[in-house]
This record gives sequence, C-alpha cells and structure tokens, in this order.
Amino acid sequence: MEIEEHRDEFLKIIDRYDLQKEDKAEEIAVFLTNGKENEISAREFASKFCMSVDEAVIFLSFIHKGVKFKEENIDKK
Repeated sequence: MEIEEHRDEFLKIIDRYDLQKEDKAEEIAVFLTNGKENEISAREFASKFCMSVDEAVIFLSFIHKGVKFKEENIDKK
C-alpha cells in the first residue's frame, strides 16, 4: 500500500470511530505505551477500540511507519 493510500485509510478509521476526540486519542496513547514494546497485537487493539482486525492492522502499521520515520529522520539530528 502506498503511503498516501495508507494515510487515507488511517484517516477514514479515525473518522469512522471518532478517534480524533481528545479522550480517545489519549486512551489510544496510553494503551499503546503502557504495554511492553511490540506486544500490542492488532487483535487486542481491535477488541479494545471496537474495530475489525484489518482496520487495526492498518491503523497500527501507519503509526509504526510514522514512528520509524521520526526515528530515522528527526531523532538522529
């Protein structure tokens, strides 16, 4: 999936589940950072936020790409 298409799908998921609301964004951040690194599965995320596993995979992989980009391009400076 190209980055633009991936971003578009990510944004659709945010809209579909109202994840842009401050309380949801905070809940996601806490959920993702309170676990051990790389231990949050798409199935767990999907269950927690009432979405399909496929949607969770798209959502989490886009976040992962953003973190990876930050580490490779911003944190090294």
